Amino acid sequence: MNKSGTRHWLDRYGKGYHAWIREENGFSRPCGLCELRFDSDGRHFEGRADVNALLTLGLSTRLSGEELQHHIVLAFTLLRLRHCLMAATTELRTLEVEPWFLVGIPGTVEAAIRDASSALRFLDSAVDGVSDEVDFYTHAQNVARIVKPSEALGRVFVLPRRAEGSARQTLHFLFVFAHEIVDGLSCMNWMADFTRIVNIPTKQIRESIETAILPDSIRANLPPAQEDLYAPVAATKARTRWFWAITVILRHVKKPMPAAFRNPLRRDTPLSKAKPFAPKYPEVLDYSHTPPLNTFFVRLQLSPAASQRLYRLCKEAKASIGAGGFVLVGMAMMAVHEARYPDEADEARRPFVGSFPLNPRPFFGAKGLLESAMLAFSKGIVLPFLSSHLDLEGRFRLLVRQASRQLSAFQKRDRLRNPTDAWRTWGSNGAGRLMASNYIDGIERLRDILPSHLKDAVPPPQGEYDVPPWGLSQSTCGVSSIGLVDWSALRFDLDADPGDGVVASVERFSSGVRVRDNEFLVGTWSEDGIIGAGVSFDGNFIDENTAHIWVEKMKSLLEVSDLKPRL
Repeated sequence: MNKSGTRHWLDRYGKGYHAWIREENGFSRPCGLCELRFDSDGRHFEGRADVNALLTLGLSTRLSGEELQHHIVLAFTLLRLRHCLMAATTELRTLEVEPWFLVGIPGTVEAAIRDASSALRFLDSAVDGVSDEVDFYTHAQNVARIVKPSEALGRVFVLPRRAEGSARQTLHFLFVFAHEIVDGLSCMNWMADFTRIVNIPTKQIRESIETAILPDSIRANLPPAQEDLYAPVAATKARTRWFWAITVILRHVKKPMPAAFRNPLRRDTPLSKAKPFAPKYPEVLDYSHTPPLNTFFVRLQLSPAASQRLYRLCKEAKASIGAGGFVLVGMAMMAVHEARYPDEADEARRPFVGSFPLNPRPFFGAKGLLESAMLAFSKGIVLPFLSSHLDLEGRFRLLVRQASRQLSAFQKRDRLRNPTDAWRTWGSNGAGRLMASNYIDGIERLRDILPSHLKDAVPPPQGEYDVPPWGLSQSTCGVSSIGLVDWSALRFDLDADPGDGVVASVERFSSGVRVRDNEFLVGTWSEDGIIGAGVSFDGNFIDENTAHIWVEKMKSLLEVSDLKPRL
């Protein structure tokens, strides 16, 4: 296919447009639409949407400091070969807005190690001044872009070791990825794979690298663009045209989401530009540029009692823990809104609307795909505003049932049992039309991101049937309910004899992104019987101190209390 002349937006949907091409020194392909949009975020907005992932490992080893560093370099080398986009570069080729991935083939094991070493840096507390992983994480999100697409789309910083006896120590790894190569699920998969590799003896890792650099091995690990996995929307050309025509018209005439109450944590007047950080780590980070927005990340945990209460309420309502996490975020936002606007009449309060990312893999038959498939944000889940005067557990049960019912509408159905199922599947927001609608949404969002002189390279997909401004609703915030996180298979006894190798055990993992304007992106999960949450947010839009009001509300909302609700 002549890609330089393929400009129509439908030419890239399920037609193999993004197939990998063998070149003299490696493989290349054009970025898919979802990848292209995140590439534009990072390319034009100083790393916006780039992913920061902080992995903490407990280690037991008798290796010297130098031997351990070499072991980690080898582990990172193998990780990059197994997940090729981590080592990929991008360059503009056919269109000014269309980057291509390039994945090289190392000629030797030593060449692969050198390439990986250039994307890895061991930090020294005396030289680099780094000792606090949380502070370093914050700085890394608020400086010039760390990822350099012409060099590699993934980098890692290894923070100074903390010794805890003769053999035990703690290591923090800060991975930074361009968002076009990784999503939440694949990021966790990569961290799990890295931990498994670190537990392999050094000699065996090197032997695995020898096999992994072979062209056929690299080819086998090249991930497709998700758009190439999309199934045809119809069996014939005529029906395909009708499908897309109807999809465009449904988007044109659809009923808008109800207006949500705005994020109550917002500043009265947003900051016009980000505040530059003092150059605390100038030997490691580039402070010469400041991103358009400050990004901050906060993590929290519920107490065991509050967590058990959430589990019980979800079980009683026959709802998932994911739906429960969604409702917890919504109820906390409602409580903060009530505190900010205490005189607003209950009947005048707008609903909570939470936009959420959906795992698209089941919709194109790739449930087992462990590499990136972008989690498309849906239009949102709507929860009615329920006053805190009402019974807490009654409110939670009602809302979690509503959340569960709405979330189920976005699940892929193999059978349509009745007309209601058919409408839910093929209606304007139905699962059957989800990928197609989201594809068009993605093109429009890409046009919004691109600088004005590049927009013409991406024609508007709606033509004359544009989506009217009133059809675009703002959510209160974004919520990603991950559900159960289980690291048990990667937790090992650090008191066991490590022999001449390394025993590495996952202690903690968290991740966030450089945010877009006004974003407040919450992730919730269940781990070791405890409900956790983390949020990345726009510091220009929300003050750090104000965000902690929400944190305390999240932690206290389900705490057991003897206070009776007012009826």
